Order: sequence, then structure tokens, then C-alpha cells
Amino acid sequence: MTGRGRGRRTAGLFAPAAGSRPAVVAGLGNGIAISVLLLAGLAAGNAAAGAWAALGAYVTAFTNKGGPRGPRTRHLLVAAVANAAMFWVGVGTISLVPLTGVVLAVLVFLASMGSAVHPVLERLGTMPATALLVAAGSTTAGVDMEYATLLVLAGGLWYAVATAVLTPPARLRDVLAHVAQPYRLIGRHLTALAPAAPPDAAGDPARPPRTARGAARPRSGAGPAPPHSTVGTVHPGTTDALRRAEGATRELRGPRGDEHLADLTDPLVRHAATLADLTTALAATGPPPPAVRAPYATLTEAVGRQLSQLADVLTRRRQATDGVEGAPVPGLGRFEEACDRMRAEMPAGAHTYPEMARAGRQRRLLDRITATLADARAEARALVLLAATPLSAPPARPVRLDRARLREAMTLRSGTFRHALRTTAVSAAVFALVHWTALPHGEWAVLAVLRVMRPQYAVTRERVAQRVIGNVVGGTCAAVLIAAVHEPAALSLILFVVITVGFTLRPVNYAFWVVFGTPLVLLIGDVSHPGSWLDAASRIAMTLVGTAAALVGSRLLWPSWEHPRLDTETAHARHACAAYLDITLRSLGQAGPRRDTDPGPDVRHARTTAEKALAQAAATSRHAHREPGHDRSALDRAATTVDALTTLNLLVAALATHRTPHTPRIPALAAYTDHAGPALADASSEESPRHADALTDALDVMCLHLEELHVRRHEELAAGRTGDTPARAAIREYGPVIELLQAIAAAVDDARARPQRATTAP
Repeated sequence: MTGRGRGRRTAGLFAPAAGSRPAVVAGLGNGIAISVLLLAGLAAGNAAAGAWAALGAYVTAFTNKGGPRGPRTRHLLVAAVANAAMFWVGVGTISLVPLTGVVLAVLVFLASMGSAVHPVLERLGTMPATALLVAAGSTTAGVDMEYATLLVLAGGLWYAVATAVLTPPARLRDVLAHVAQPYRLIGRHLTALAPAAPPDAAGDPARPPRTARGAARPRSGAGPAPPHSTVGTVHPGTTDALRRAEGATRELRGPRGDEHLADLTDPLVRHAATLADLTTALAATGPPPPAVRAPYATLTEAVGRQLSQLADVLTRRRQATDGVEGAPVPGLGRFEEACDRMRAEMPAGAHTYPEMARAGRQRRLLDRITATLADARAEARALVLLAATPLSAPPARPVRLDRARLREAMTLRSGTFRHALRTTAVSAAVFALVHWTALPHGEWAVLAVLRVMRPQYAVTRERVAQRVIGNVVGGTCAAVLIAAVHEPAALSLILFVVITVGFTLRPVNYAFWVVFGTPLVLLIGDVSHPGSWLDAASRIAMTLVGTAAALVGSRLLWPSWEHPRLDTETAHARHACAAYLDITLRSLGQAGPRRDTDPGPDVRHARTTAEKALAQAAATSRHAHREPGHDRSALDRAATTVDALTTLNLLVAALATHRTPHTPRIPALAAYTDHAGPALADASSEESPRHADALTDALDVMCLHLEELHVRRHEELAAGRTGDTPARAAIREYGPVIELLQAIAAAVDDARARPQRATTAP
């Protein structure tokens, strides 16, 4: 691997998690709730007591999985008691190390089984085991550990109460925060569409488009199908943001909201979905012609800014009137004037007809984008005035032990059971190793195992890298602070900052948390019983031991490999995308109102199903590439297929935006519809070449018809007929659809030409 490749992979370890932005505020509240205990201990003249209480709040904070305030507070109170109880057990078994090992193994196994045993265990996670290890490793002379146990309990209870007080009651603004995120992302992507350089070969009208077989097609004068890379990068992450927004608004129709609020928020989410598809369609047109490039850039940047302003309004970063009411989007008039001027100059030969047609499509799409934006701004203005509307808490659901589910999970066929056995065996082995060898701070090796081991080997490997890097950086900083700062008061103030920043960045990325979490635990221990900076070095060494053991155990003990499942996941994604393509094409062939923004429940369901299947296949592909013992070329082919299917989904979404009453009149559209879905779904069957040939034949008919329309239009222009003739209207209606159908056929070919091949597990 090159240095640049290693740099990108390392940077990827610190990439922000999707949808983490709203959680940052909650992380800030967590940091304050924990670190205030340090200040309380400092004010009381007992910094060590404050440190132990902060430790109790710290382990309880990791069980905070969010949710409504009432149920969440009850779970946190249970967690505080459970953690303190395990801390007390750890204190009582300091001299009985084998008993500590047995209790640890039980706690780790139950935590790894999680909801398969009981949902409460899933919320508690490995924090009871963490409290046990912290107590078992705290053998410093002169420390009253019974008193420390009470402080740990008090800290946990304080955190539960403090988060309940600090968390405002659920209001409509919480839903609007999720609704705002798609608008912000779409605004960024629209701004990114502004051309910064002359169009390259990908946007050159002289470059012929690909057919379903990948051959050049020099006939159509309407310009090429857009390059896949352009379409595929339109709105990464926007799909997930839209699904989160839909989920948040869906809850308003349940016990937490009311029908009136749901009726107000649903249109805003639909507008966001429409804007995402229109942005995809705009990117699919390629770069703007040189004659309109400057006003196009100005307009797309202005629309992107207004979308970001709308998101700020929904999240209360601006006044309700900012970005919601006002003049039309700046730059729209200049772009329209440039398009009109280009059309007037075209008969004199200043511009080619394909360039003018492309500018016209971009103009119509931007008109629809600005109109949809105006509708969204009007909807937002009504909603932000209701942002303070309270939402009722959902009714408590009874939690019962599902014995049948537990029996089904307690077999080696269950990935959860194998993960539980693996984690228990590795953590117990590391615990025994550090005890028998009397390694200092050996509990940190066990804690490293608990923090990095995940059911998938690839995820475990990623977390190992994050923990090692973060631990080295954070541990080094902690060692410097321990060596330089000896006053408990100063350490408490430093800890206040470290905890607050660490918990604020924790939702963003696990690696950030490790960087701050390592000095957090080290400095808390230094406040309660001052030590040497060498302790930090030994704890870093123990982290390396634990992560190495976790990596080896994940590979050797009952591994759950992802690459054998890649065939199944990719095939499922292909069939789901084929169903989405088929139902969209059939809806396209039905007469409907112009600019119908609602594709219908069947199309929406098919799209959601395809997106979920693609997300699962993409995750499986990423994990499989990080696993040993696989066929790299087969995985690369699978990844290429998933990429082609992702591009295909975006193209189909763009295609739906061009549905008009005239679309069903496109020649050979019915034949294209009959063969496009089967060509993709039956990629490995003998029928696939027949469907691909039929798809190519249908495109031939479409392109020949479009070429005839262009010839007719050139004759009209030569005769001075510059008005809206039937030929011009047909080109306007048929051109973008046929180009997208060409690009869809190429994407189908990319996915069809690479059938999956079996991979073998090591």
C-alpha cells in the first residue's frame, strides 16, 4: 500500500459518523454532568472523593442509549446500582482472583448476548464488568474502597438525575432537527455542482454515450449519458438522513405526537426527498455549457446557501423569518437570460443544438428546484412557530424474557452466541494471563478486549486500529500531564475540560473518544491516588496486549466471516434494485399529471427496499475486504457490482423526476420496460443476453427517433421557426428521459456483466 493509501485509511478511522451532529449537544450535557462532580469534590476539599464519584457517573454514562426521558432515567438508575454492585464485588474479591475471573466471565457473556437474553443487558453492556475490573485493579494502600463504592453509587445516581434534569422535554423541535439534516446535505451537494473548471471529456457533447453492451453510439445528437461517477457522488449520506427524517416524523402519528403535527411535517420531508431527486437529475445532465457556466454556478451556489439557511431555521440557528421569507433566489434571472441569449444565438452557429438542449434541461430542473425550495420555505415557516409544541412520552412497554428466542440463540449457528463465547474466552484468557504474570495495570488489557471485540472481524480490526492510535496519543498526553501537574485541584480542572470535550466528540467517532477517554481514566486515577507517569506507559502497553488478543481471538475462535455471505447479499440487492427499476419504468409509462412529485406508495416501498438491501450489501462488501483468506478479485467484482447498483438507484430516482403526460409516447419504452428489470435480475441466467439484446434494440429505436427529431428541429431553425413547435416540445420531453435510459442500461450492464462467484471461508 502506498503512503497516500495508508494516509487515507488512517484518516478514515477518524471520519465523522453519519447523523452524529444532533448527538453532539447531548454529549456536551453528558460531559458537564460528569465533570461537575470533580469540581464539587474540589470545592469540598476532597478531590479524591470527587474523582470516585465522577468514575461512577462515567461508567453509568456509557449505558445511556437515549430515548424518552422517563424510561431512560429508569434504565440509568438501574445501571448506577448494577455498576456500584459490581464495583463492590470487585472490592470484595481483590484477594480471590479466581472468583473475580468467574464473575467477569459471567458478566462478559451476558453483555455479549445482550437483547437475546434481556433488553436491560443490552443497555448495561460491559459497564458492570468495567466497574468490576476497576475495583479489582484499585489496590492502592490507604484507600477506603468501601467508601469509594458508595461514591461510585452516588456518582451514578447523580448522573441519572442530572441527565433527567438537563434533558428538556420532548418537543417538535427535536423532530425538526432530523428534518433539517437532508436540506443541509442537499445544499452542500448543490453548491458542489457549481463548475470550477471547463468541462472535461465526460461532459463533452462530442463523446458518444455507451449502450447496454458498452459500445459507442454515435447517432444521438442530444448529448451523452452522464458519467456514473458524477451521478454516484450527488448526495452521499442524504438517503440515510432522509430515512431518519421519515422515521422521526412517523413517530408523530404514534403515541408521541398527533395527526396535526404529522400533517405539517410530512410535506417538508417530501420536499426534501423531491429536492434530493431533482439534484440527482441535475447532476445527471453533466456540466453546463460554457455560455451559461458562470450564471449556473452562481445560481447553484445561491440555492445551496438558501437550503443551508432553511436547515438553520429549522434547527433554531436563525430567526424564523431568515431564509424562509424574502426575494426569489438570486441568480435565477441571470441564468434564464443566459439561456435565452444562447437560444437566440444558436441559429447563427454560435452554439450547438445539444449544448442548448442541455442548458434547457438544466434550466427546467433548476426552476423546479427553486419552486420546491419556495414551497419548503413556506412549510418551514409554519413549523418553526410550533417548534416548542410538547410531545407526549410513549407508553412504557413491558419487557419479558423470551425463552424461545433465547433457546434459539444459544447454539453455534447463532452469530450472537459465537460472539459471546469468543469475547468471554478471550477476556478470561487475558485476565488469567495478566494475573499469573503479575503485569501492572493488567485490567487495562481486559478492558481493551471488551472495548474492541465486535461480532464482525472487520469491525474489530477497525476498532483495534482506532484504540491503539487513540490510546498512544491520549496516553502520551496523560503521561505529560501526570509528570507536570501534581496539584489535585489543577488536575480536576483539566479533567473538566477533557471530559466535556471527550463526551462531546464521542458520538462523532470512536477514535476521538479514545484520544480523550484514555487521559480521562488515567487522570481520574491520578486525582484519587497520585502515581507516576510510567503508569501511563504501562497502561498503553496493556492496551496493545489486549487489542492484539482481541484481533487473534476474532480470527481463530468461532469466527463469523462476512465474505461467504457476499453472494447472497449482492444477489438480494440486485433483485431489489431490479424490482425498483421495473416498477419505476412502469409508472413512467402510465399517463399522469405533469411534474407529479409523489411517485406513489408502491414506488416508495420498492425504493426503500432497494436502498436497505444496497446498504447491507455495501457494508458486507466493506467488511469482507478486511477479512483474511478470501478471493480478492471476486470481492472486487462484487464491490463493482454494488457500486453499479448504487449508481443505478440514483439514476432511477432521477428518471422519476421526468415523468410527464408525454413520457408514455416515447417509442420502444414498453419494450425497454419489459426487459430492463429481467436483464438485471437474471444476471447469471441464460436469458440475460436475450434481455440485454432487447434492451439495446429498444435504445436503438429511441435514439433514432430522437435523432429524427433533432434533424427536424434543425430544419425548423434554418427556416426561422424559433417558436415552441411539436418537434421542440418532443425533444424537451424525450431527450432527458432517453439519456437517462441509456445511462441506466449501462449501469445494468455493469451489474449484469459481473456475476458473483463463490468465496470460501478460511
